[in-house]
Amino acid sequence: MIRRLALIALICISIPCAAMAEGAKFGIVLPLSGPYAAMAQDMKNGAMLATEQVNQAGGVLGGQADLIVKDSQLKADIALRRVKEMVEEEHLTVIGGNLSGAISLVINEYACKNNLLYMSYCYNSLPVGKEFCGKGFTSAVIPYQNPDALATYAFKNLGKTWMSLSADYRGFHDMMASWMYNSDQLGGEFKGNIYHPLGTRDFSSYIPRILAESPDILVLNNYGADQIAAIKQFSQLGLTKKMKIVISKTHLHIAKECGKAYDNNVYGGATYYWNMKAASEENKQFVEAFTAKYGAPPSGDAEAAYVGTKAVWQAIAKTGAADNVDALIDTLTSMTIQTPKGSEQFRACDHARQQSILVLRGRGDQSKDWDVFEVVQEVPSEETLQSCENNKNNLPYGKVPIPTK
Repeated sequence: MIRRLALIALICISIPCAAMAEGAKFGIVLPLSGPYAAMAQDMKNGAMLATEQVNQAGGVLGGQADLIVKDSQLKADIALRRVKEMVEEEHLTVIGGNLSGAISLVINEYACKNNLLYMSYCYNSLPVGKEFCGKGFTSAVIPYQNPDALATYAFKNLGKTWMSLSADYRGFHDMMASWMYNSDQLGGEFKGNIYHPLGTRDFSSYIPRILAESPDILVLNNYGADQIAAIKQFSQLGLTKKMKIVISKTHLHIAKECGKAYDNNVYGGATYYWNMKAASEENKQFVEAFTAKYGAPPSGDAEAAYVGTKAVWQAIAKTGAADNVDALIDTLTSMTIQTPKGSEQFRACDHARQQSILVLRGRGDQSKDWDVFEVVQEVPSEETLQSCENNKNNLPYGKVPIPTK
């Protein structure tokens, strides 16, 4: 025993003991309870699958890739507390996750102040204006991108008059600004916006005003259980036959849960659909592996978590360390990532993922199992992602006044 301890001491003199550590850790927070719980579980599944595949391929830094997952309950104070716990207790330098643009900004500020790499999985404004500090990445998109693609399609194909129903939340405010800007550019006629609290389940009180305005297009800026309740109620009361419903961000499980209510008069925006015509062998492998493990194909949220997690592990492996944040950032912005959508990159100037937006149309009672959408258009990133200079100055959407309550 004495000889063994002496040998270890000699090794640690010649090679720093920290360098002998094997493997790496990555900690994420997700709202696994609360109104977005189902979507958060889908994100968790994507992140876990990516980590499992990395470990099956040999791990990272000579050991296992260890993904640590905490519940944020969709509350900023709890999310920040969980991040601090992981950083302090697990000595992490790489954090990620989330399903709230507003909470992402809180975590990003902490990452900026503490020199941490933050890989966010959700729609957020980390690449925009004062929010960008150089530490945060998003494996989804900036909130203005979906409405940019949807508005262009809608005002050309579905009508000109429109109104919106929006959750009173930061990310949906950003979506609202994009709709209003594009409406001005494309000849739309805005009939007004109705804000509703996060967690609303009864939308019947809003219907008389919507019917009174009788827009061609009703835009939904909400998500999760709120969106499901709204679509079901609007279908039951015949709104989907009177106007087109266009949803700024939708989800595979939302359409599945809504069933025939999510019919061909309902359109939604997403970054990914498992049955899209992706020219990528990785997509086929991803869908098969995810479906085999979790019993359903991956959603856009699952894909964002899968891509973000794989990118982190790949950057750690290429860099050769998990604690050199600046080197990890340089690696992430210089490497090509193979995603289910093909070869992509994180833009060096603002760390935005350069990916397309899908305009989806519901199949309703024509759906077959999980094939619930028709892809009516795929809009490349160069048509929705603003220039680095515009993002730096929060233009043009950040300067658009949105309706007050």
